[in-house]
Amino acid sequence: GLCALVGLPKLAPYWPALLGLAGFFQLLRLSSNTLSSLVFGAKFDKLSVRQKYDWGIRVVSQVHALVVVVLAVPIFFKEELLRDTLYGFNDYTAWVYTIVCGYFLWDIFVSVSDVKRMGVGFVVHAVGSFGVYILSFRPSLQYYGASFIMFEASTIFLNINWWLDKLGMTGSRLQLYNASVLLFLYFTVRIVFGTYMSFMLFNDLKTQGTQTSAVLYYFYRIANHSILGLSYYWFYLMIAAVKKRFPAKVVENAKKVA
Repeated sequence: GLCALVGLPKLAPYWPALLGLAGFFQLLRLSSNTLSSLVFGAKFDKLSVRQKYDWGIRVVSQVHALVVVVLAVPIFFKEELLRDTLYGFNDYTAWVYTIVCGYFLWDIFVSVSDVKRMGVGFVVHAVGSFGVYILSFRPSLQYYGASFIMFEASTIFLNINWWLDKLGMTGSRLQLYNASVLLFLYFTVRIVFGTYMSFMLFNDLKTQGTQTSAVLYYFYRIANHSILGLSYYWFYLMIAAVKKRFPAKVVENAKKVA
């Protein structure tokens, strides 16, 4: 079939769902404004058209993050993948990655269509992420894919932080607590765990990656280093933003109240 011709033989049963999920995420974005208006009323209605568009993107991001982070946990314990961390294949894992690929396919279109405002970094992140997860249907790196899905745990609190800004709760105690969890998770999951698992991944590829071509190896290298590099840079920006929102006195007062 066509999937085998493009080097993704395991994709055949999943691609209809992948495309369907990309469409679903777009429908979710389009319908999110109506739902958000019902929930938040005037606070949402007074936002600009651009802010409402960004709000919808965050809704899609949040739904995706909540779903895939939970679903990815069992992947770490799948016997087929533990026996072969590079080329093992598991049907449950493939379905989880179908959701991930559907999301990042949607994300590519969103990032490219708004690249002047969002920046090239978001396009690189979307393309790199989609590329890595679609290649899991070779099969390749299904085990390690779960590690990088864990990055999305920090996205949950990043979105909440953005929503609190738009709902007029900038600098509130709730935002301070959320920002604390966000920075802790981001540093733990993306910087520490992400860097460690990247090291383990490329160590495995160097010692056991007999079925991985040089082209594929360097694609993984470029995608991984780009995404990790962006994570480091975005962490720096997040710390700067938190310092701006919460001067030292505010943090100290929050600690006293707590």
